[in-house]
Amino acid sequence: MRVSEGPQSITNGYNQYEEPLADGMFVSDEPGFYKAGDFGIRIENDVEVIMADKSIYDNTQFLKFDTITLLPYERSLIDVDLLTRKQSDAINQYHTKVARILEPLLIDDEPALRALRSRTANLDYQVTSTPARSKASMTMESSFLMNFVLVFIITLFKTTSIRNRNIFFSK
Repeated sequence: MRVSEGPQSITNGYNQYEEPLADGMFVSDEPGFYKAGDFGIRIENDVEVIMADKSIYDNTQFLKFDTITLLPYERSLIDVDLLTRKQSDAINQYHTKVARILEPLLIDDEPALRALRSRTANLDYQVTSTPARSKASMTMESSFLMNFVLVFIITLFKTTSIRNRNIFFSK
Protein backbone atom coordinates (compact mmCIF):
# COMPACT_ATOMS: atom_id res chain seq x y z
CA MET A 1 0.00 0.00 0.00
CA ARG A 2 1.35 3.41 -0.90
CA VAL A 3 -0.44 6.61 0.05
CA SER A 4 0.45 9.91 -1.55
CA GLU A 5 -1.97 12.21 0.28
CA GLY A 6 -1.18 13.54 3.72
CA PRO A 7 -0.84 14.36 6.45
CA GLN A 8 -0.96 10.62 7.15
CA SER A 9 1.16 8.24 5.12
CA ILE A 10 1.84 4.54 4.87
CA THR A 11 5.42 4.00 3.83
CA ASN A 12 8.43 2.00 4.90
CA GLY A 13 10.08 5.10 6.39
CA TYR A 14 9.36 7.21 9.44
CA ASN A 15 8.50 10.90 9.32
CA GLN A 16 7.94 12.76 12.57
CA TYR A 17 5.42 15.10 10.91
CA GLU A 18 3.04 12.38 9.75
CA GLU A 19 -0.30 11.94 11.41
CA PRO A 20 -1.08 8.44 12.70
CA LEU A 21 -3.99 6.65 11.08
CA ALA A 22 -7.24 7.12 12.96
CA ASP A 23 -10.81 5.89 12.74
CA GLY A 24 -12.71 7.83 10.08
CA MET A 25 -9.73 8.82 7.92
CA PHE A 26 -9.80 8.19 4.19
CA VAL A 27 -6.71 7.13 2.27
CA SER A 28 -6.01 5.56 -1.08
CA ASP A 29 -4.78 2.01 -1.65
CA GLU A 30 -2.66 2.00 -4.80
CA PRO A 31 -1.15 -1.41 -5.53
CA GLY A 32 0.64 -1.59 -8.83
CA PHE A 33 3.22 -3.27 -10.98
CA TYR A 34 5.93 -1.36 -12.79
CA LYS A 35 8.37 -2.86 -15.25
CA ALA A 36 11.35 -0.52 -15.44
CA GLY A 37 11.63 1.23 -18.79
CA ASP A 38 8.55 -0.55 -20.16
CA PHE A 39 5.16 0.02 -18.52
CA GLY A 40 3.19 0.20 -15.32
CA ILE A 41 -0.33 -0.48 -14.17
CA ARG A 42 -2.05 0.49 -10.95
CA ILE A 43 -5.42 0.02 -9.31
CA GLU A 44 -6.43 2.81 -6.99
CA ASN A 45 -9.16 2.32 -4.43
CA ASP A 46 -10.19 4.72 -1.69
CA VAL A 47 -10.50 3.15 1.73
CA GLU A 48 -11.85 4.29 5.06
CA VAL A 49 -9.88 3.60 8.22
CA ILE A 50 -12.24 1.89 10.68
CA MET A 51 -11.97 0.27 14.08
CA ALA A 52 -11.19 -3.43 14.15
CA ASP A 53 -11.20 -5.94 16.96
CA LYS A 54 -8.92 -5.46 19.92
CA SER A 55 -6.01 -7.80 20.41
CA ILE A 56 -6.91 -10.89 22.42
CA TYR A 57 -3.42 -10.78 23.96
CA ASP A 58 -3.05 -7.25 25.28
CA ASN A 59 -6.31 -5.46 24.38
CA THR A 60 -4.52 -3.20 21.85
CA GLN A 61 -6.97 -1.46 19.51
CA PHE A 62 -6.42 -2.29 15.84
CA LEU A 63 -7.61 -0.49 12.74
CA LYS A 64 -8.55 -1.92 9.37
CA PHE A 65 -9.54 -0.62 5.95
CA ASP A 66 -12.97 -0.67 4.36
CA THR A 67 -12.91 -0.19 0.57
CA ILE A 68 -15.33 2.55 -0.43
CA THR A 69 -14.56 2.66 -4.17
CA LEU A 70 -17.41 0.73 -5.72
CA LEU A 71 -16.44 0.09 -9.33
CA PRO A 72 -15.97 -3.38 -10.78
CA TYR A 73 -12.54 -4.19 -12.13
CA GLU A 74 -12.35 -4.25 -15.92
CA ARG A 75 -12.75 -7.93 -16.73
CA SER A 76 -11.00 -7.73 -20.11
CA LEU A 77 -7.81 -6.74 -18.27
CA ILE A 78 -7.87 -9.74 -15.93
CA ASP A 79 -6.05 -12.87 -17.10
CA VAL A 80 -7.63 -15.49 -14.85
CA ASP A 81 -4.94 -18.02 -15.84
CA LEU A 82 -2.35 -15.92 -14.01
CA LEU A 83 -4.32 -15.67 -10.76
CA THR A 84 -3.98 -17.86 -7.72
CA ARG A 85 -7.11 -19.18 -6.03
CA LYS A 86 -6.65 -16.59 -3.26
CA GLN A 87 -6.38 -13.71 -5.75
CA SER A 88 -9.43 -14.89 -7.68
CA ASP A 89 -11.41 -15.20 -4.44
CA ALA A 90 -10.39 -11.66 -3.37
CA ILE A 91 -11.62 -10.21 -6.67
CA ASN A 92 -14.87 -12.19 -6.41
CA GLN A 93 -15.41 -10.95 -2.84
CA TYR A 94 -14.85 -7.36 -3.93
CA HIS A 95 -17.25 -7.75 -6.87
CA THR A 96 -19.85 -9.32 -4.55
CA LYS A 97 -19.59 -6.28 -2.27
CA VAL A 98 -19.90 -3.89 -5.24
CA ALA A 99 -23.00 -5.72 -6.51
CA ARG A 100 -24.59 -5.95 -3.05
CA ILE A 101 -24.29 -2.19 -2.47
CA LEU A 102 -25.06 -0.91 -5.97
CA GLU A 103 -27.89 -3.24 -7.07
CA PRO A 104 -30.53 -1.58 -4.84
CA LEU A 105 -29.58 1.79 -6.32
CA LEU A 106 -30.10 0.51 -9.87
CA ILE A 107 -33.33 -1.43 -9.33
CA ASP A 108 -35.30 0.84 -11.72
CA ASP A 109 -32.63 0.83 -14.44
CA GLU A 110 -32.63 -2.63 -16.05
CA PRO A 111 -29.80 -1.97 -18.57
CA ALA A 112 -27.55 -0.62 -15.79
CA LEU A 113 -28.47 -3.53 -13.54
CA ARG A 114 -27.60 -6.06 -16.30
CA ALA A 115 -24.29 -4.29 -16.92
CA LEU A 116 -23.46 -4.32 -13.21
CA ARG A 117 -24.31 -8.01 -12.89
CA SER A 118 -22.21 -8.98 -15.89
CA ARG A 119 -19.25 -6.98 -14.64
CA THR A 120 -19.46 -8.35 -11.09
CA ALA A 121 -20.10 -12.00 -11.96
CA ASN A 122 -17.63 -14.38 -10.33
CA LEU A 123 -14.40 -15.05 -12.13
CA ASP A 124 -14.11 -18.70 -13.10
CA TYR A 125 -11.00 -19.99 -11.40
CA GLN A 126 -9.85 -23.16 -13.08
CA VAL A 127 -6.91 -25.33 -12.27
CA THR A 128 -5.36 -26.10 -15.62
CA SER A 129 -2.84 -28.73 -16.58
CA THR A 130 -0.32 -25.87 -16.67
CA PRO A 131 -0.77 -23.92 -13.44
CA ALA A 132 -0.48 -20.13 -13.67
CA ARG A 133 2.77 -20.10 -11.73
CA SER A 134 4.21 -22.57 -14.23
CA LYS A 135 3.30 -20.29 -17.13
CA ALA A 136 5.17 -17.48 -15.45
CA SER A 137 8.13 -19.68 -14.55
CA MET A 138 8.34 -21.80 -17.71
CA THR A 139 10.76 -19.35 -19.29
CA MET A 140 12.99 -19.49 -16.24
CA GLU A 141 12.77 -23.27 -16.08
CA SER A 142 13.57 -23.53 -19.81
CA SER A 143 16.54 -21.18 -19.40
CA PHE A 144 17.78 -23.18 -16.43
CA LEU A 145 17.47 -26.43 -18.36
CA MET A 146 19.27 -24.98 -21.39
CA ASN A 147 22.07 -23.62 -19.20
CA PHE A 148 22.37 -26.96 -17.42
CA VAL A 149 22.61 -28.85 -20.72
CA LEU A 150 25.19 -26.39 -22.09
CA VAL A 151 27.33 -26.60 -18.94
CA PHE A 152 27.06 -30.39 -19.03
CA ILE A 153 28.14 -30.53 -22.69
CA ILE A 154 31.04 -28.11 -22.13
CA THR A 155 32.18 -30.03 -19.06
CA LEU A 156 31.89 -33.30 -20.94
CA PHE A 157 33.81 -31.84 -23.87
CA LYS A 158 36.58 -30.50 -21.63
CA THR A 159 36.82 -33.79 -19.71
CA THR A 160 36.86 -35.79 -22.93
CA SER A 161 39.44 -33.44 -24.48
CA ILE A 162 41.68 -33.76 -21.43
CA ARG A 163 41.38 -37.55 -21.49
CA ASN A 164 42.09 -37.61 -25.22
CA ARG A 165 45.11 -35.34 -24.73
CA ASN A 166 46.35 -37.54 -21.88
CA ILE A 167 45.93 -40.59 -24.03
CA PHE A 168 47.61 -38.78 -26.91
CA PHE A 169 50.54 -37.61 -24.76
CA SER A 170 50.94 -40.93 -22.97
CA LYS A 171 51.63 -42.78 -26.15
